[in-house]
Amino acid sequence: MDLVSAHHPVLKTQIKCFNATTRSWQFNISTDYETLWPTGITRKYTLVADEMNLNADGVLNLDGKVFNKQYPGPWIQITVKNNLKYNGTTVHWHGIRQLHSLEMDGVPGVSQCPIAPGDSYTYRFLATQYGTSWYHSHYSLQYGDGLAGPLTIHGPSSANYDGSKDPMLMTDWIHRSWFKEFQTELNGAAPNASSILLNGEGSYAGGARQGFKYNTTVERGKRYLMRLINTSISTTFVFAIDNHNITVMSSDFVPIQPYVTDHVVVGIGQRYHIVVEASPEKPDGSAHEGDAFWMRTIPASGCSNFPIGGIPDERQGILYYKNGSTEYPETNRGGFSTACTDEPYDKLVPVVPWQVPQPPTLDLDRNQDLFEVGLDAPGPGQGHPLPNDQFRRWAIGPRPLYLNFSDPTILNLQNTNYKADYVVIPQDVPEGGWIYMIIYGNATGTGAPVGSRLLASVAHPLHLHGHDFTILSQTATPFNGTIPPLKFSNPPRRDVVLLPADGAIAIAFKADNPGSWLFHCHIATHASSGLAMQILERRGAADKLYTPARLGEVDKGCANWDKWFSDPKNLWSQNATTFQDDSGI
Repeated sequence: MDLVSAHHPVLKTQIKCFNATTRSWQFNISTDYETLWPTGITRKYTLVADEMNLNADGVLNLDGKVFNKQYPGPWIQITVKNNLKYNGTTVHWHGIRQLHSLEMDGVPGVSQCPIAPGDSYTYRFLATQYGTSWYHSHYSLQYGDGLAGPLTIHGPSSANYDGSKDPMLMTDWIHRSWFKEFQTELNGAAPNASSILLNGEGSYAGGARQGFKYNTTVERGKRYLMRLINTSISTTFVFAIDNHNITVMSSDFVPIQPYVTDHVVVGIGQRYHIVVEASPEKPDGSAHEGDAFWMRTIPASGCSNFPIGGIPDERQGILYYKNGSTEYPETNRGGFSTACTDEPYDKLVPVVPWQVPQPPTLDLDRNQDLFEVGLDAPGPGQGHPLPNDQFRRWAIGPRPLYLNFSDPTILNLQNTNYKADYVVIPQDVPEGGWIYMIIYGNATGTGAPVGSRLLASVAHPLHLHGHDFTILSQTATPFNGTIPPLKFSNPPRRDVVLLPADGAIAIAFKADNPGSWLFHCHIATHASSGLAMQILERRGAADKLYTPARLGEVDKGCANWDKWFSDPKNLWSQNATTFQDDSGI
C-alpha cells in the first residue's frame, strides 16, 4: 500500500502557514480545521503487511501480522503492499476525516475490495486535522494480530510542554490469531485476552520476558507531552502515573480546554494528548523525592475480557527520573475510580466552539434516527456464513452487518436500494444540514426490541468514519422512549464515544462529506460479529463525486482480489466450506 498525502482538487481552502508579507503565522489553536487548513506538503510512505512470529510478552505468537516487520508499525509522521499468504488486507486511517476521499478510508466491502496477497494499493488523502491517531487493518480481526501503528500530524496545542515522548499504544494481547478465537464470540461467549502490552511490549506471567517493563525517562521540573492511544480488541484502559497529575488537552483529534486530573480513561480507538509535569507529589500535596514511578494501564471495571483470576499486572510501565534509580518503583495507585466511563462530559470542552442547530423534530424512527444495540438471532435462511447457521450476532441497525468483499458500496452509489446485510442507512439531508442519531443499549418503556434482538448490559465504544461528531447527550440511565436533554452549545466533539452499559447517547454531525461512512463498535469481535452500519450521506452528491474515472484504483484492486480469491489454491484450507465467517470489518 502506498499512502500519498496529496492535495485534492475538491478542497479549495488551502493557505500557506506563514504569511511572508505580514510576517505572521496564519494558523493557531483557534483555527477551525474543518474549514481552513495549510496547503501542506506531499509525503510518501510505504507499508508492507507481512507475517512474523511475535514474542511481545514472553510467549511466542506464531500468527503475528505486522507492518514493515515491526510491531507496532512504523510511526507515520504511506504504497501498502500485502505479503500475507491467506488474507486480504486494507488500512484504515483512524479518525482521519477523508473529506471527499471515501475511496481512501480503507474499509473492505465499503470503500474498496481487500488488497489481494501480492498486490498493493495507493492511498491519497489530505491531512486537514492535527493530533495523534493510529492506522490499522480493517480486514476482519487483523489489527489484533499486529497490523496497527501510530499516526501523528503535528500542530498547535492548548497547553504548554517542554518535550515530548513517542506515542504510547496500549492494547490487550493473545498468543494466537484472533481469527481462531472468533468462533468463541459466535458461540455466545467473549474471547479472553491474555496480557497487556505497552508500545508492543509486555511480560506474560511465566513467559520468557518475566519482569520486563516499558520505561521512559524524564527530568525533574519539566513538562512532557504524552500521546495515549488505545489499540485494543476489547479493553478500555484507565491510564495513570503514580504521584503525578496530568493535564488533558485533546480528545481524539479535537483540541480541548486543558483540565488537570490524576488519571484518564481511554476507550478502544480513543486518543488523548496529555502533559505530564515531572514534579511528583505525595498524597498530602508535598513534594515526592522518589525517582521511579509506576505507569498503570488498568482494565476498566466491566470493560475487558481477561479470564477470572487472570487479569494482568496493571503496572506495565515505569517513569524514571534522570540520574536516579533504575530499580522497580515502590509507589502505590491513587484512589481514583476505575469505572468504565468516558472522561467527564463537562470536561471535554472544544477550543474551537461549535453551535449545533436544534433539529426541527426528532421522530425517533427506528433505524433512521433511533438505533438499538443488541444481539440478533437470524431469520430463516438469513444466517452467516451459511444460510442455516443460527449464530446470534451483534447489531446496531435493522440486522447485523455482513459485507461481500468483492462488491464494495462505493461502486454502487447509483443504487437506491441495497442488500439488507449491508445495513445502509440513507441520510439525504440538504447540503449544510445535520444528521442526528440516538443510540441505546438497554431501555425501559420502548416496547419490544427489534425482532428477536436481545438487549444486553454491555458498554460499546462507537466510532464514526468520515466525521467528528458532537455528543449532545451521554447518560448511563436506560432510554425510556423520550428525547433526553440535549446540549447544543459547544458540546464535546470526537470520533469515538462510549455508549454506557444500559445507557444512551445522542450525537450529531454535519452532512458535509457525501459518501457511505461506517459507524461501528470498536470492540473488534463485536464489529466482526456485525455491530456496524453504513451511514449513506447524501447519496446523490456522492454518486456525482465518485465517478468511474476517479475510482480506477478501486476497480483495479477489485479485479486483482477477484482473481486471487477465485483460485482455490490460495485459500487457507482446501477443505474449508466458507471463506468469511465474520462481517468483513
